[in-house]
Amino acid sequence: MLHLLYIPVTYAVLGVVFFAVYVVYRAALPRPIAGITYHKDSATRILGDAPAMIKHKQRYGTVFDWMTQQAVELNSPIFQLFLRPFSKPAVFITDPREAQDVLLRRAKDFDRSQFFEDVFGGTVPYNHVIQPTNDKFRQGRRLLADTMAAPFLNRVAAPLLHRHSLNLMELWRVKNDAAAGHAFWAADDLNNFALDSIWDVAFGSRLNSLPEETAFLKTISKFDMPTSKEDPISLPKPQLNAAVNSMKILTHGLDVAVTSPMPSLSHWMLRMTLSYRRARTYKERLIQERLDDAKVRLLDRNHETTDDLKGITCATDHMVRREAQAASKENRAPNYESKQAKDELFGFMVGGFDTTATTLMWSTKLMADSPHVQSKLHRVLFDTFGEDNGVPTAEQLITTRIPYLDAVVEEIVRCAQTSSSATRRAVRDTQLLGCHIPKGVDVYMMANGPGYIVSNDLNEKIPENVRSTSSQENKHRVPSWESSDIGVFKPERWIKLDKDGNETFDIHAGPSMQFGAGLRGCFGKKLAYLEIRILVTVLMWTYELQPVPKRLRGHEAFDSLTHKPKKCYLLLKETGKHEAS
Repeated sequence: MLHLLYIPVTYAVLGVVFFAVYVVYRAALPRPIAGITYHKDSATRILGDAPAMIKHKQRYGTVFDWMTQQAVELNSPIFQLFLRPFSKPAVFITDPREAQDVLLRRAKDFDRSQFFEDVFGGTVPYNHVIQPTNDKFRQGRRLLADTMAAPFLNRVAAPLLHRHSLNLMELWRVKNDAAAGHAFWAADDLNNFALDSIWDVAFGSRLNSLPEETAFLKTISKFDMPTSKEDPISLPKPQLNAAVNSMKILTHGLDVAVTSPMPSLSHWMLRMTLSYRRARTYKERLIQERLDDAKVRLLDRNHETTDDLKGITCATDHMVRREAQAASKENRAPNYESKQAKDELFGFMVGGFDTTATTLMWSTKLMADSPHVQSKLHRVLFDTFGEDNGVPTAEQLITTRIPYLDAVVEEIVRCAQTSSSATRRAVRDTQLLGCHIPKGVDVYMMANGPGYIVSNDLNEKIPENVRSTSSQENKHRVPSWESSDIGVFKPERWIKLDKDGNETFDIHAGPSMQFGAGLRGCFGKKLAYLEIRILVTVLMWTYELQPVPKRLRGHEAFDSLTHKPKKCYLLLKETGKHEAS
């Protein structure tokens, strides 16, 4: 056998093998984009910056803060990271003004990112969010466009959100009584509140996870109490019903994808599991049932319907009605069960669940840490609606102008940092902050750092002449935050005085990008704000948030689909105004 090692053919084969390995190795190495800052050592490794990112994730549970921190380490508001072998670098910018310009005014240069498709494609492959900005994208948005209009939000969504807010207050009353002065874990309650709420708004049926848990706890006469006042109580939980469990399995899949260096592969592996397949089957059956119910209630035998909101109880109803009207206008048969329609409905549910729940988790922490904000908001609400009256109704909340409440909600959204970035892909060779961006490169516009919640010093060094023409023309459109208190929870930053000295809410007071911007901005933004506004009001009317023991505080977080707090405990004191009107 040894003589085979010395024949010419063997040498030739080995040479080809070694050459092939070398070619693959070179192809896997990062290829930096000329003119954009990067870590030099990372460019010499096949895995690039991924090991450093993974190490940070393992140590702290977060990823996006590490990404933003690289701007400081590289001393540049634009930089590139090498996150996957055989892939183009990802470009990051930290400047609020340039990010807004890209999202609002540069649609010809930037469109949906590949990262977004990788994360959501396995869950809602026919939803508009993963489509490029084309006719299919616009068609998908039109299917549920009516749900973001004032008539639906005010007459359908608001009463449902109000009812579920009261359900949460009742659950927390039972938990607070059981805790007897100890803090209790609240993150799961807010998740269930958000899921109950969006399910009702989307499908017109009730999951009832909050009422079921309330009823379960009321059957328990004695709870195991902590030995120390500093320790939280651990309360038993009922078993999740099949619908809730299925939805949480499916939404967990998005958490897996978004935090993986290889989101498509990670989600594919999850989709192969028995639990995921069962949850997906259950979801598909539930959506079909809701579509069938809507058709029975809203359509006559000729698939004709009316133009008003009569009979509309949820987003599914609206979509069925819109499809019936479109089919009649276009002289075609309606297609209520298309894959696109079902994915739009499920995407509506998913989009209105996790982000809102996470923002509400941060809201309880921010408010508990700010008793002066609570005190002022209590006073404003009681003065507005009457201190001796019951909880304001949904109608009162949507028809009453309360600038300070709007400011509190906006500051919660700004400080929660629920979504850390917006991403777009360059659809043609272009320029960004004076740097060449090749076609096909994903650009991450970070919303969790300079200019948003920390000093804007790094971005202020950007020469004006390297900005795009549209950025220069809109230089003063949104002012910068005062750097001295940019990291402080301060609702007053959104308040301005009019010529008569009255407080007004100024949505353009400074930069905030938690819902993106432009045509591809968050579809459900109006619904999210409505939900936060209603719950914050009902919560503040019902309770004072007391400071929890020191070890249960802190703003440490972990990244999944959203930026969630690791600690979300509550200690409540009833205001005595919690009875519903």
